[in-house]
Amino acid sequence: MEPRAGQRDASKAAGASSGRPSEAASARPSIWAIAGGKGGVGRSLLAANLGVQVARSGRRVVLVDLDLQGSNLQTCLGFQRLPLSLADMAAGRIALLSELACETPTHHLRLIGGLQRGDLKDDPIIFIRQGAEQFGGLLADHVIVDCGSGRSAGTIAAFAEADVGILATTPEPASIEAIYLFAEAHLRWCLVRALNAQTMASIEAKLREGGMDPSHTPFRTFMTRLGAIDPAARDEVARVVRRTRLELILNQVRGEADEEAAASLASGFRKCFGLNLHTAGTVEHDLSVLQAVQKRRSLSQQYPNASATKGISRVATRLMASGSGPIRDGDLEWEDLEAIDHYRVLELVPKASPKEVQSAYQLLKKTYDPETTFLSPVIEAPRLRELQARIEAAYRSLIFLESRATYDRQMLKDGALKADDVRGLHEGGATGPAAQTQDGPGEPTAALEVAGGEMVPEGGAVAAEASVPIAASRRSPPSRTRPSPRAGRRCVRSGSACA
Repeated sequence: MEPRAGQRDASKAAGASSGRPSEAASARPSIWAIAGGKGGVGRSLLAANLGVQVARSGRRVVLVDLDLQGSNLQTCLGFQRLPLSLADMAAGRIALLSELACETPTHHLRLIGGLQRGDLKDDPIIFIRQGAEQFGGLLADHVIVDCGSGRSAGTIAAFAEADVGILATTPEPASIEAIYLFAEAHLRWCLVRALNAQTMASIEAKLREGGMDPSHTPFRTFMTRLGAIDPAARDEVARVVRRTRLELILNQVRGEADEEAAASLASGFRKCFGLNLHTAGTVEHDLSVLQAVQKRRSLSQQYPNASATKGISRVATRLMASGSGPIRDGDLEWEDLEAIDHYRVLELVPKASPKEVQSAYQLLKKTYDPETTFLSPVIEAPRLRELQARIEAAYRSLIFLESRATYDRQMLKDGALKADDVRGLHEGGATGPAAQTQDGPGEPTAALEVAGGEMVPEGGAVAAEASVPIAASRRSPPSRTRPSPRAGRRCVRSGSACA
């Protein structure tokens, strides 16, 4: 299939014939960049089909292949070769990016082909910036950039030009670790763009004086310390970081266990980088994808009812709905982990139920366990153990009614919480013991059983609804009580030996 190159939209023709400039010509398109820490995660296929789905909604889209190591985005749309590509710009034959845009079978969708290895002789960063400066002249609502895989300077530079940075990964450990490394490289790139060499050298010297190694300091910790060392520098770095909002696409998902990877990644980004990683969506593992690739056809056109196609459509809808504004202040969490409250440590709202506390703890325990974590490339083992201890302390305070009520009352007294924020455990002035038992000397039993939708301590009384004051729950004990496994097999009511 041979497309025509350099065609203009009908909207541009209408604007020219009327003697008035097109409105789109003056509007900057929303730039989405898709990257993956490693190859094989389906990045190009996701980019191509996102373009198809967004174009079908009526928005004008230009796909740009900026994989400088060997582009193949055109094959995901059914083309073997393109008459023009970025190779013509790199060779100096064409100066305008808009002249490289080729029409595709999908209405409102155009494609700019990429380079092959060896086509680019100039500095890749300069080449990418020169191309990005012309995105506004493409007469599009969205420019979707395939950045390529890996963490090369060109890939990171292309990603940093975006309003929305989309990280594509699969649930496999190597892919998740690569996403952490890619995000770290992106944030380090933001530092380079925000601070000059002299300022950065001065900051690193002060960090070393404080006993910190800048090259092995998590970005969140770095920004926390930078706020104390040089607030102006911190604000400048924050300004650059805010330009690109991060979104996650989890590809090739086979079940609920795989979907947990999205929540685990979001937690890791929050605690390691101090950033919220929003989940744009998940795409199921689907054999139709392989069939479309083998046939060199667009998945969305060849298999419109496939589960993977529907998943990509949902991702496109969410990304369009979320807009392309900068990162909000609420998405940044550059505070010392020791200074935040237990609810934020467990990433919960203060009204979370005991069951939600338990679920959050199980996810975080797996995420930060040195034996199972995917964070090892970016957080060293001692720091992981500190995180584990902080999570354990928060969990033990919030899982039991009495300790949680005490903690909530203290938070209310300090003004850190409002009365409407908590589940009512502090009401009624109760100070007596809540329903909890002991596994051994000084060891509280973890909440293991579910009764009426709430977690209750093993061997303890079935917990009343968490919104009921503690005192009221003691006055009206439940009609059933489960015996403890350690009760010596004696009946709870009669005290006689059970048969």
